[in-house]
This record gives sequence, C-alpha cells and structure tokens, in this order.
Amino acid sequence: MVKINQASGLVLAALLPTASACSVMFDRDAVQCRTNSDCTKFETPDVQHAVFCQQGVCVESNLGPKGCVSGPPASTTDYFNACTDAKTVSFDNCKKLDLCLTGAPLPDPQPPQGGALTATVNPVTPPTLRCADSGPNVIYMTGTSDFGPLLKQVTPLLSAYSPPYRAVYLGGTSCGGVSAAFNPSSTTIKDVPGTATKAANYAYFFDDNGNQVSCTLDPAGKTVDIGVSNLYSTICDPSYVPGDAVATYLGPVVTFGFTVPAASTENSISVEAAHLIFGLGGQNPVGPAAEPWTDPQYYSIRNSGAGSTALTAELIQVPRTGFWGVDRLSTDAIRDTLLQASDFNRSIGILSIDYADKNRDNLRVLYLQAQGQLSGFLPDSSPTSTNKANVRDGHYPLWGYQHFYTANINGSPSATAGAFVTRFSVPKLDRELVAAMIDASLVPQCAMKVARDSEMGPFIPNPYKFKCGCFFDYHTTGHASCATCTTANDCPAAAPACNYGFCEQE
Repeated sequence: MVKINQASGLVLAALLPTASACSVMFDRDAVQCRTNSDCTKFETPDVQHAVFCQQGVCVESNLGPKGCVSGPPASTTDYFNACTDAKTVSFDNCKKLDLCLTGAPLPDPQPPQGGALTATVNPVTPPTLRCADSGPNVIYMTGTSDFGPLLKQVTPLLSAYSPPYRAVYLGGTSCGGVSAAFNPSSTTIKDVPGTATKAANYAYFFDDNGNQVSCTLDPAGKTVDIGVSNLYSTICDPSYVPGDAVATYLGPVVTFGFTVPAASTENSISVEAAHLIFGLGGQNPVGPAAEPWTDPQYYSIRNSGAGSTALTAELIQVPRTGFWGVDRLSTDAIRDTLLQASDFNRSIGILSIDYADKNRDNLRVLYLQAQGQLSGFLPDSSPTSTNKANVRDGHYPLWGYQHFYTANINGSPSATAGAFVTRFSVPKLDRELVAAMIDASLVPQCAMKVARDSEMGPFIPNPYKFKCGCFFDYHTTGHASCATCTTANDCPAAAPACNYGFCEQE
C-alpha cells in the first residue's frame, strides 16, 4: 500500500496482484470507488485514519477511527463510531481478554463475598459554626457527594440575587438526595458525628471568597429544600415518581470516568474490561484476567446509592449492589485515594469529571471504549482540552443528568427552593449560570448535540430548543467557529439566533 499526499492531488494507493475495480490505482481516470465502503479495504494497520471515497478515488482523511461512520447517525452505535478528529486510543479485547466476538455475552458477574469493602474511617473535628449563621435565606440541600464544584460556582450568583441566598449542603449519595424529597422520614438532615466504624458527615457552604466552610446543623436538624441527584428518581425506588407532590428539574450533564494515577502506564479501558474488574474482581472465567486491575483492594468505588455506581452499572452490565472494590464513602475520598496511591498501575476509581479535571497533573481519565465501539474516547477531544466534545456529540457514553428534586406547595416550589431550581427551568438560562456549569466541568443541556430520555438510554438528537454550543466552545477554548453577534439581525439565515453573543441555529 502506498500513502500519497492528498494536498498534492495524489491518492492513497495499493498495488493488487489481479485486475479489479481498484487495481489501477495510479490512474487518476480509473474509478476506484463509488461509496466510502469501497475504500475500507485500504484501512490497514499502516493507515492512521479513515479512508473515504472522493471523486472516485480512495483518500486517507484526517478523521477516525478507521471504519468510522461518515453519514448522519441512525443509532447509538453510529454515534459511538461517527467520524471525528478527536484523539482515540483503542482497547484490544481480543488480544488482552480473549473476548473476540463483538456483542458476545459477557461472563456472568459474581459479587464479592460479604459485599464491597469499606474504607478506613478517619476522625473529623466537629465544626463550631452554625449552618444557620452562614448567610441570609439559607437553602438546605443534600444528595450526591460530587455537587461541590457546581455549588462553589453558583454561590456568587445566589449571593447576588435579590434577596440574597446561601446554600448549605450535606453530601451523601444520589439516592439519598432523591429520598430526601420523596420519603417523609428522610426530609430532615442532621449532623453525623463519626465513630470508629462510621464516617462523620457535616454540612458545608462556600463563603464569599470561595472557601469551603464546614458547619453544624441545629440539633433537631433542618428540613431539606432540595435533593440533588445524578439519577432519575425511579432508579432509586420505582415508587418515586415526580408529580403533584414532588417536582423534578433537569440540570446539566455530569460525566464520569475510569480514573487512574497519572503515573499509570495504562491509557484505555473497554466496557468489557470494566465488567470483569467491577463485576468479577478482575478475573476472567473465559480468558486472561483484566491486568493490571486484578486486586479489588485498589478499586475505589461508592455504594449502590451513588450516581457513579448506578450509571456505571448500567453501562458495564453489573448489578449496582454487586461491585467489587472499596467504598471510599465520598467523591473527595476517591480522589484523595487515587492521588495517594502506592501502586500506580493497579489503582483505579470511578470519579466524576469535575473532580478529575481539577487534578489533571496527578490523575488521568482512561479512554473508554463502549461495546461495539471502534476505539476508546476521552470526554474531551484530547488529553489537554476541556471541551467535552465527545460527551456532547455522543462518542463518550458514561454520563447522566443532574436532577434537582423539591416538594411542591400548591403546584410550585417554596420560595427558598425556587430561588435555586427555577433558574434551571427557564428556556434561556442566565449566561452567568451557563458559565458556572462549564467552569464546574459540567455540560449545560443547551451545549449537547445528543440527549437521553432514560438512565444510560440510547442517544437521540438533543431536543433542547435553545442552543449554546458556540458559547461553550468559546468559553473552554477561547474561540468558536460561529459568527459573533449583538442581536439576531447580525446572524445569517442558517444560524438565525443570537445566543450569548454567537449565531446559533436556534
């Protein structure tokens, strides 16, 4: 096979021993191909990208992975394998795990005897500041333990409201946030003093300087205004259906990644490998073990009520109650365990991207290859970018929506809860709120090209009417391909809406 520079007018060519439609490849007048599929035969190991049919000849593009889908996606697999200029790293299931048949049933998961391990409990000094004294008009919230980065970003916005508000948060799990809204016995939050076997848990808020400050709740506790979850409520309990009593507000997309210490020699992982790791302790009853991740003591996970566990469970086909590993009790503890890992290669954790992004010098998210996917992808288009391009366009699978649950009073949230949740429900979000989401490594719905209407469900085109992809690109990269604008009159017919200073299609 001969690879020839496209810019000079020459083509990618191969000399075949017998005459065929593509054998006269040095003849520019010969018709090598009629469709892109006619050119896949030239995607050999020496070719780095997909080969497309252009004006009857097969030309190597700058897109990948090899064999990628060039037309409009018609299925989730098409989204996974759509041609892109994003960097990819494949995981060879056949070579590494002897799982050579795409789509073949995976080995049945086997839960660890006695369940997941629990991390050592470290003592915590009780705070002395009362949460009620944190600021005016306190909003009490609880739920997923990875909410801190967004709370930090939105605190200045809450302080600027008229009247101003302060959000106090008690971290826990996604299902805990759901229960706080639906279960009458869980609507009150209290301090959790630590014991030798139980971790302490105190609420916190962010002050006007962005500092996280722990505080103590009143002895009788406080009624939760908003439950925060990375899950649809019915995943936690089928009876928890939003309606007249409890309202749900859909927030931004939160992404998760299989994360390792930066010094690890591993770069990629497949859904099949993750199934073996978290479903069978790294052992493979039909082939080689999932090296180097074969010791569950080095797996950092959360319990079955956590969004990271529930979403991963759906992706890797392992019951969320049967994960192997060590429950680190919080997202912060997963991050810290990976940062302090004594064995770089055997250590792995499931971490929300907002935490991983802020520790890129010392932590690394693995390229993730879904079942049926040609190669592995990061959430971003490259290891150094923060554009979440592969989440937004459907190449990266491990993500869900952040949900806010609150009680309805005469059909509406309370004034206190409404000061927060209604900001996420308007058709056009405040620009400052969109920027806050992006700065927290989350993706506003308006910046997504794909959507889901069920937990880890198939991809569909994003129905969100108001678009902000250009603003997202500019905010994360410093440039955007869209025209700038002051009003819609500045925009062309193909992109007639002026959204946050850029011309968008809607």
